[in-house]
Amino acid sequence: MSRPRSLAASGTFIHAKTKTPFPKDLAGYKRKSVYAFDKEKTNIGTVYWSADRKTKMSVYLYPYEVGTEDRLKQAYSTAYMEVAVTSKKGITATQKPISYIKDDYKINGLQANIKYVKEGTNSYLSVFECGKWLFKFRITSEVLDSAAIQELATTVIDTFAPTNLVKLDPLDIKPTLHLAPGATADSVITVSVLGSAFEKMQWVTDNVSPLERAAGFPGLYLELHVASLKAFAAQEQDKRMTNSARLPSTTAYLAELNKIISSGYLREFIMKEYDMLLIVPENITLDFEGFLQWRKLNPISIDLSSRFYVLSYK
Repeated sequence: MSRPRSLAASGTFIHAKTKTPFPKDLAGYKRKSVYAFDKEKTNIGTVYWSADRKTKMSVYLYPYEVGTEDRLKQAYSTAYMEVAVTSKKGITATQKPISYIKDDYKINGLQANIKYVKEGTNSYLSVFECGKWLFKFRITSEVLDSAAIQELATTVIDTFAPTNLVKLDPLDIKPTLHLAPGATADSVITVSVLGSAFEKMQWVTDNVSPLERAAGFPGLYLELHVASLKAFAAQEQDKRMTNSARLPSTTAYLAELNKIISSGYLREFIMKEYDMLLIVPENITLDFEGFLQWRKLNPISIDLSSRFYVLSYK
């Protein structure tokens, strides 16, 4: 469908595929519209307004059946950009990872508390991955401050309990490895890629519960990326690979990665590459000022968004 289609709903609207109820009244806000973005009516959006029309809530539920490790970040980034382009003078935002736990199920999400610079309005955005579904909602208000909006957001999440979507349609947590063309450029890079991917799989198995993995590949954990990159870089130190065929680009990449690791700023580097949207262990202290000073003297060409591989659940 090229345009959303309005759906008739007088009382509670029930999402046919998941049986998720969209109530007519949500935390005192009245539902004004329900619309579908696909013919099957699986991609659904609803809009709620306050009585004075100064606060608007939009709740979305849509299918996303392949849980790639960057699925959540991609969905959130798209939604965030949609918010940004609606502002005439730009926005300021505080962003962070969030989670929701119920009945031993844990879902991870990303959240932004947004201020429209010219308009003076406050807004909230969050996206959760919930097995084979994504749950997203926005709040925009001319009168509520960020604390009141956060309280309202908590009420919305509790009302919908999106962990139920994982119970209904969990992902198969047996990972699939997808290799990029560059992953087989030479024998050294191939061994590095496979070592990194298997280390990532092992870290997830050892540190994340099956019920959390059923919601999505847990790509928000900083230590997951630390472990996988160290495994990737370890091939340069492996004497068995000394005489293996390698391209100059492979030598340069591994040398630079090991340089970052040796500097002690690997975590800071990863956080910057992932827009600071990763879950940091409570016992880890990061030194971004020191990292920025080091980076001025040590230019980095590695771009972690250029992937050698992607892991996914189905």
